[in-house]
Amino acid sequence: MESKDKPLATAALHILLALSESDLHGYGIMQSVKQQSEGGYKLGPGTLYANLAALLESGLVGEKQRRLENGEARREYCLTAGGKRVLRVEIRRLTQIVASARERLSKLDRKNA
Repeated sequence: MESKDKPLATAALHILLALSESDLHGYGIMQSVKQQSEGGYKLGPGTLYANLAALLESGLVGEKQRRLENGEARREYCLTAGGKRVLRVEIRRLTQIVASARERLSKLDRKNA
């Protein structure tokens, strides 16, 4: 992600975070997002697959087929090297925003004390 790149949408960020732990199928991503947000953010199938399509097209996420024991194929998604880089940049950007917000709130609290 270069400086001209836009910040990640909330859904895309959650998907990349879910895939940073392991390769997952669609339902697994939804469950991981629910868990990582402690139920505060729920990703529906429409939002999930629209975002996955965009992430696949941009090369941030890859996909592969995995054979189950019963012979069925399951599509799984994985974080690419580019996805890892973008996720790191996005986390750094969000960390800076939170640090700035904390500093401003601290000043406001001292001002109102």
